[in-house]
Amino acid sequence: MATNQTDVLISGGGPVGLLLAIGLGQAGQQVVVAEKNAFEKGETGSFDGRVLALTYGSVQVLKTLNIWPDLESMTTPIEHVHVSQKGYLGLTQLHADEMRVPALGYSVTASDLGRVLWQTAQNTPNVTLLSESGLVDLSIQGNRRRAELNTPDGMVEYEAGLVVGADGTESTVRKCLDLPIEIKAYEAFGVIAKIETEQHPNGWAFERFTEQGPVALLPMHGHESKAVWVVPKDDIERVRALNDTDFMQAFAARMGERLGAFVKVSERVAYPLTETYVPRFYAERAVLMGNASHTQHPVAAQGLNLGIRDVAVFLEMMQDHDVETTDVGDEAFLASYADERARHHEKIMGLTDGLIQLFQVESPVVGHMRGLGLMAMNALPGLRKRFTKMTMGVSS
Repeated sequence: MATNQTDVLISGGGPVGLLLAIGLGQAGQQVVVAEKNAFEKGETGSFDGRVLALTYGSVQVLKTLNIWPDLESMTTPIEHVHVSQKGYLGLTQLHADEMRVPALGYSVTASDLGRVLWQTAQNTPNVTLLSESGLVDLSIQGNRRRAELNTPDGMVEYEAGLVVGADGTESTVRKCLDLPIEIKAYEAFGVIAKIETEQHPNGWAFERFTEQGPVALLPMHGHESKAVWVVPKDDIERVRALNDTDFMQAFAARMGERLGAFVKVSERVAYPLTETYVPRFYAERAVLMGNASHTQHPVAAQGLNLGIRDVAVFLEMMQDHDVETTDVGDEAFLASYADERARHHEKIMGLTDGLIQLFQVESPVVGHMRGLGLMAMNALPGLRKRFTKMTMGVSS
């Protein structure tokens, strides 16, 4: 079997893998992306009909890589965020104009994002995309990683100076490297749907905390919003069985009719909520990014954005680091990158987990204290702006 050569092999052609490939290709690195799905044949993989929230910081990364011009028309700006809790006083409102930005973030359908990223990667010099191809095994050969791929043409070998696992929570790269993973189950499900409201969202997103879990609305095109309902595990079968009318009534009882009545809802998708983390997410000539190294509760919509920031920091450090640009698998470079990202991972994961723990305490005293906290944030511009910057994905 002939062995092919490349600078970087990326396992996983989701948003993180494709963004990294585009950035590396633009920087002159030879990149191969192995993606198990066949996008050209209609398989969606992670690029399905779900709606994603891109933070302001993530959009700046897309602009830097010259991706945003092709994607912007498919997005909906999030200009205002309304945060409250059910059963207690207190709310906080975040506004783009206060932060002097056009939007705090943008919503986009995963299928639109995937189509733009795949086409951009196809047109990026130095990038080779292998669809219907999955990693089978990894080994070390001197100062290179040897990867065995199962492709439509049979088994193929590549040697690379760096292998990147951008292949999700069940990462094959992580398993091949035998890197341990920490898993925290929230004993809850996220239920997602598109919901149509009587009034136009006009750039407003809503998040409301209840003691059973948060609910949220994210603006989309027209009168549609993405509805998110976190449902305790022991109640998920009942919620799954609700017809459209009963689902909208139950959701309204938790969210309130923020935009008038709910008039139409799509089919629902439910998935279990877990937090995962790989404490050491690099090894010799290999590193994990995105969901392969961390996943978190969707309460603050930081999951994809944390992965995009992984890519941005890697590309920034690659430009600044005093190693040969053709050797991004250098051990000192990977250790420095991992140290930098670990601190930020812990910060964001602490925020998301902390919000869930705080707002699910069933205590009137704690509930009123939460309300005072929300009111204080709303009344203190400095505190509100620091929190907003964190959720926007920009440095404070």
